[in-house]
Amino acid sequence: MIIELVNDKIYVPMKAKELCMLMGIPKAERSDFQEVLDRLVSSGKIGVSQKGKYGKRESFTQVGTFTANSRGFGFVTLEGHEDEEDIFIPADYVGQALDGDKVRIIQTRKGDGQHRSEGHITQILEHANKEIVGYYHKNKNVGFVEPDNQRILKDIFIPQGKDMRAVNGHKVVVQILNYGDAHHKPEGRIKEILGHANDPGVDILSIV
Repeated sequence: MIIELVNDKIYVPMKAKELCMLMGIPKAERSDFQEVLDRLVSSGKIGVSQKGKYGKRESFTQVGTFTANSRGFGFVTLEGHEDEEDIFIPADYVGQALDGDKVRIIQTRKGDGQHRSEGHITQILEHANKEIVGYYHKNKNVGFVEPDNQRILKDIFIPQGKDMRAVNGHKVVVQILNYGDAHHKPEGRIKEILGHANDPGVDILSIV
């Protein structure tokens, strides 16, 4: 009944208290009703706004900048709401986003003082990392680059012929050619070799 209500053409997003009044939910049952709303939001069947109003999921997609954490999860700072609390993104819902990407999210839980607002990334609108610096590791005819930036958790696959003859331990600059998907690592080509891991000053060169 809730899903049918929020999908009705004339429905206007409402807070939980307003929905209770509209649907005639007794005060004694409102905590249970709130749990139902939370489950519907978490499952993606309805959405909730930053102001705690419930409605169609697609009505509450928001845009912001993703900040990754080395432990896999991250946060999104919403455009126009930079002074408000960031939205927590669990590791399972980061998708292919990398640190600094501009993303679209759907909020799945409204912050309540004890818990932070939570969401899922649904779309990457703009990639922030066109080039990545890291260490090259070769495996037979192909290789991969382990990014220096610990917030970039995905290694970059380097196909045969795109390694500039780099060897194990070379510090390199990689141009991203493909950002990958759920089953494939991002792919790139080495465009510059900065030096070897043991070369003096090579770490300084990587941040210049």
